[in-house]
Amino acid sequence: MNQILVIEDHPLFATGIKDLVEFVANNAEIICASSLNHARELLDHHNPALIITDLRLPDAQGQTVLDSLSRLRPNVPTMIMSGDDILLRSIQTSQHAPAWLLSKSEGFEQTSALLLEALTRAGVQVQWRPNALSNRTGQGDHGGSRNSHNSGIQLTHKQQQVMHYLASGLSNKEIARKLDLSPETIKTHLREIFTRMNVKNRTQAVSLYRKIPRLNATSI
Repeated sequence: MNQILVIEDHPLFATGIKDLVEFVANNAEIICASSLNHARELLDHHNPALIITDLRLPDAQGQTVLDSLSRLRPNVPTMIMSGDDILLRSIQTSQHAPAWLLSKSEGFEQTSALLLEALTRAGVQVQWRPNALSNRTGQGDHGGSRNSHNSGIQLTHKQQQVMHYLASGLSNKEIARKLDLSPETIKTHLREIFTRMNVKNRTQAVSLYRKIPRLNATSI
């Protein structure tokens, strides 16, 4: 089972991140630390696939947090959060592992999309459960799962919507308007879609999408 380390000293925000991770990666084990020293202790006994950390901790702040984690786990992907956007823009991420920057002022859609990308890149199995639940009508509880195994590709309902409009020839901005999302969120969805479909560009994604009936049957 993949482990995810969440380092956050604010109880409400720590609970929110933990709940969101459990929502999209219900097979992962989540371990939580409220300080950098607590994280060090946990890393003596655990080897997480992904670290999610705040930049303001009781015993360290900013670049010090990242440098310490990089020394402890240089090759582990890291999702970096902060309520201070100036601090978030000032830090230097490690060159040895992927990193994602998340402002705590971002909305649910952007936060979820970034988290999905980070979890997937870290090799954690994800499932977009809210959309999976909404898609059960007429399929039964396990119908979606069987179809996913048949195609070998799992896209969330939102990603299927993005692909529907992409295959219709719409630009990122046009798709964003259709789905009431930002263009940046559409870019994040497309990166995740390309990874899941194992393609390199929009043309390849559309070509493959049109060959898979289950993906092509998305209702908008």
